[in-house]
Amino acid sequence: MRRFLADTLFRLLLWGAAIIALFPVIWVVLTSIKPPELSQALPPVWDFAPTLQSYRDVLGGNTYTSQAFGTLLMHSLIVTVASTLLGLALGVPAAYALARFRFRGKRGTANWILSTIMFPPAVSVVPVFIFASKLGLTDTFPVLVVPYAAFNLPMVIWMLRSFIKQIPHEIEEAAMVDGASQGAVLRYIVLPLLMPGIVAASLLSAMLAWNEFLFALTLTRSAAKTAPVGISEFTNMYGTQWGSLTAAATVTVAPILLATLVLRRRLVEGLTFGAVK
Repeated sequence: MRRFLADTLFRLLLWGAAIIALFPVIWVVLTSIKPPELSQALPPVWDFAPTLQSYRDVLGGNTYTSQAFGTLLMHSLIVTVASTLLGLALGVPAAYALARFRFRGKRGTANWILSTIMFPPAVSVVPVFIFASKLGLTDTFPVLVVPYAAFNLPMVIWMLRSFIKQIPHEIEEAAMVDGASQGAVLRYIVLPLLMPGIVAASLLSAMLAWNEFLFALTLTRSAAKTAPVGISEFTNMYGTQWGSLTAAATVTVAPILLATLVLRRRLVEGLTFGAVK
């Protein structure tokens, strides 16, 4: 009985902590489905008829912002996918080289890549803005894709390097004995075994790129403006459009949340790869 009571109390504490942690998310979702006249009511109104009017206004462009939010979501998707693919295209060969090859300065190179993770991206906003302005790249997708991939690259390399080290080297040697080239070994043997790590690194890189605000605010105007910048525009000279703001925030969070839920098994496998033999 004591153990049952202790387990019940522990579960109640966990549920209470989860509800407290999720309360801001619940508040945002509830506010987004309230009628516009009730979204700013004080005290808050809990008894209301749910409506999707705020979502229709946001996605249809019926707000005080300069662009329809659906367009900004598409910009965010383009930038996130492109920067993630670029980071993987550079990170996988670099991680494989650091994990398998022997060359002079290998340890120093690995430590230098690790040290760049501590570099604050905000410091480089002004130099990147000046460089992009001189090249005429302001308000274009490459001006966001390249910095996002660069800032995510050290994390991708170190994650995948650890995963590659857990793959038995004898498998690659057996393939080379059978006549496979180094490229074929990487393509047909290492990459399939590395897939959990690639999924984990891709999700983390995508989340960082999808949520990034400072570079998108500084380097874009309208042609490449992303969703996080669009959310900030719901607070303007007319006040804060709470219904539209919460609807836009919900729509922005939903894709990453759904992707994490769908790929959660791969994500867990990737983050725990090599922990248990």
